[in-house]
Amino acid sequence: MIELKRITEDNIDQVIALEVGEGQQPFIETTNLRSIADAYVLNADGIPATPFAIYVDELVVGFLMYTYDTTDHESFKNTAFYGKKCYFIWHFMIGERYQGRGYGKLAIEKILTEIKQMPLGEAEYVDLFYHRKNAIARTVYASCGFVDSGIIQGDSVHASKKL
Repeated sequence: MIELKRITEDNIDQVIALEVGEGQQPFIETTNLRSIADAYVLNADGIPATPFAIYVDELVVGFLMYTYDTTDHESFKNTAFYGKKCYFIWHFMIGERYQGRGYGKLAIEKILTEIKQMPLGEAEYVDLFYHRKNAIARTVYASCGFVDSGIIQGDSVHASKKL
């Protein structure tokens, strides 16, 4: 049902056109277009970044991007995460018209299956941040095994899943 496909000329416009609902806009720090551009820059800087279109059958319903890097931000100092390699879910969204159907959880489960294969290198964790007021994101991530670490950056809560 859910399939993740690399961003190509065939799906980039559909991914860029996806939007979240009006009430969810404060929860999204960046656009899909900006994340695709970030992937280009990160890859050029030697930090692997992999953007995907999320499909249900032949329909693009969302966007997901992960990176592989070292956790070295100052907010992680003196934590078990600091200085460790991890996979990081950089950006994730399901388009407004496709929400409430379980696609978000299925997409996270699908990407976790891929990440567990360690396609870019060894890591102990998969990390992500979500907006502290986004109860739906918190619920979806928790149902996939992510645990809040207590690390806060602005309005974002860090959650991690041990691989």
